Amino acid sequence: MRIAHLVLPLALIAGACDSKDTKAAASEAVEKAKSVFADFKQGAQKELGEAKTSLEELKAKAAQAAEEHKPELDKLVSDLEVKRQELATKLTELKDSGAEKLDQAKRDLEPKIAALKEDIRVALDKLKP
Repeated sequence: MRIAHLVLPLALIAGACDSKDTKAAASEAVEKAKSVFADFKQGAQKELGEAKTSLEELKAKAAQAAEEHKPELDKLVSDLEVKRQELATKLTELKDSGAEKLDQAKRDLEPKIAALKEDIRVALDKLKP
């Protein structure tokens, strides 16, 4: 659900209700937005944690690979870890974002997290005996 959709009705309610109702509606909209953000952040953090675990597994398997493949695998692990860290940083920066920025960040981060997990899965599959 887009967070902007939660806030827009608030503006409409504000014009139609007295100040007590407006404050209650505003409070409810803010709490709903906080809840949506918390759910998104928790899910994204869980996925990034899973990606970190998979990267550790990939790193261990890369260490056991043939010497000729180690530089390539080490670079792959390093590149994937940089991507994971960048996504984690972006997620942390969302704390002070407004509803519209959060919505945009969700659309941006969700596919990037999925792509990271897929890249790690493909790399692990390549290292299977």
